[in-house]
Amino acid sequence: MTLNFGLDNSFIMLDFQQKRKIRSMAYSRVVIGILLLVVLFMAHSTWTVYKKKMASEEMKNISLQNVEDLRQRNKDLESKISRLDTTPGIEEEIRLKFNVVKGDENMVVIVEDEREETSATGTTTSFWQKIKNLFANE
Repeated sequence: MTLNFGLDNSFIMLDFQQKRKIRSMAYSRVVIGILLLVVLFMAHSTWTVYKKKMASEEMKNISLQNVEDLRQRNKDLESKISRLDTTPGIEEEIRLKFNVVKGDENMVVIVEDEREETSATGTTTSFWQKIKNLFANE
């Protein structure tokens, strides 16, 4: 028992010294600096991926909005096409585009008087009046 104890004691001491060497190397400034650089690199990579994710989500939302707008436009165009498939729809469209009437109808065109608009807004001043106003404002 005593012989065996002596061997175990030297083995424990050797193991303690090896652990001490490993611990001193692991906690050295060089290793901590390298680990810090690795952590900073990983944090930068994570931040870059996060920004890309946010940009792609924004583009996805814009695309979904565009798809919804296109679906609504398609629905409107289909309703206009179905209206043009009927005789009253064709008549209405021809009347709007070409300004025509049927044989038994009369067309009335209302024209606004342009002279009233120009006289209210068009006050003319002479060259001498402008010069007089220039010195009068000072």
